[in-house]
Amino acid sequence: MFIKNLFTQGGNCIYEDDDYVAIVTWKSVNAKTGNMAQIWILNRHVNPVESVASGLDAVSNCRGCPFASGMGCYVNVGQAPLGVWKSYKNGSYPFLALGAYETAFKNRFVRFGAYGNPSIIPLQKIEMVTAHCKGWTGYFHDWHEMPVERAREYGKYFMASTETEDSRMAAEALGLRYFHVSPLKPSKAIECVSETHGKQCLDCGLCDGTNKKAKSIWINPHGSKKNKAIAMAVA
Repeated sequence: MFIKNLFTQGGNCIYEDDDYVAIVTWKSVNAKTGNMAQIWILNRHVNPVESVASGLDAVSNCRGCPFASGMGCYVNVGQAPLGVWKSYKNGSYPFLALGAYETAFKNRFVRFGAYGNPSIIPLQKIEMVTAHCKGWTGYFHDWHEMPVERAREYGKYFMASTETEDSRMAAEALGLRYFHVSPLKPSKAIECVSETHGKQCLDCGLCDGTNKKAKSIWINPHGSKKNKAIAMAVA
């Protein structure tokens, strides 16, 4: 019966503490990523729209990101993030026990951080998901706020999000692969293949941290607030 609920509820809670919740939704129609399981990291108490409007997101689930609080993020928080948060508050996502991870994630591709920093999720759970899924992508912005070894531990699984040349160089100095959002392409990075070849994240899989020995990734700012992102990146 639990496995039936797992797939008919639309998603599950995989982590919860006093401040944050991580929700996995099992299906996606996102044209860029493809049908990957999507993991959302949200503030438990304040909905995403209010969080962005007040600036709370910048010190909460999106900490470390200069594009937070409406300053360049491409995510429309009034759409999917708000819907997931409301469903969570309505009790729509049963908790997924570690013992169910193999069944739940087997043969799936996973996107860590459809919204929010996946580094809020304990490493044990990250390790369990990646051990059982077919492949994953992930990005974390708070790498520069962590002790070096902790940043490298999460960097095994996730790309360090960077925007400025200083942040890109700092990530590189730590041995992290980075995902650089800027109008200026670093010489050592390759352009996101979604842009160059129309390839979905599900079929690419390059954004999985130092798990792969590959070049870092660059992409031009995009979305409705791309002008703010450009200004931030080249400031």
